[in-house]
Amino acid sequence: MHTRKQLPLAGLALVCAAALAACGDSNLLPPATVRVTDDTLTLWALSGTPVSSPSAYDILDQLVARTDRTTLFDFAFDIRPDSASGDSVPVFVPRGAIGLSEEAGLMRVRADFDTLLLAPAEGYETSRAVRVDSGYVIVAHSRYTTCNWGIQSGLYAKIEPITIDRASRSIRMRIAIDPNCGYRGLEAGTIPER
Repeated sequence: MHTRKQLPLAGLALVCAAALAACGDSNLLPPATVRVTDDTLTLWALSGTPVSSPSAYDILDQLVARTDRTTLFDFAFDIRPDSASGDSVPVFVPRGAIGLSEEAGLMRVRADFDTLLLAPAEGYETSRAVRVDSGYVIVAHSRYTTCNWGIQSGLYAKIEPITIDRASRSIRMRIAIDPNCGYRGLEAGTIPER
């Protein structure tokens, strides 16, 4: 026999179990309400550029960021020497690779930007730089945030290099972001489905 005090705890346990299950089952997420955004922007390398030039990007707030002013970003851009080839190569650097929390991650995918419609659920690099090449799309997941229904998740994005200027040490890139917490849809201009 249940007492009145036990029933609220049982209800809370059921809500917590449903919320945890939602992390792995998009059918349990509330409907998405915001369209996937599509933008172009420029970042400058972490090294060899003035500190006043923004080198990082904050997926959650959809803003370029200066690494000398904030740690609220998910990845940064750099041009680094490649020990294998001896050349310098453009890379995106997840926050974990520069001593911050390893929540955000990056993944290099051989795909066309417009046909990549869903971000992978796992397999992101959180502690090493990811090389940027033409013919590849970089998929990113942000650091964690609390969704408005209570679970911890993040946002997903896909990035395509447009131009890499080695003289100015900058990258012009296209980025599409799913602003619906917990969703992985990446088709620009659409509201993701379950």
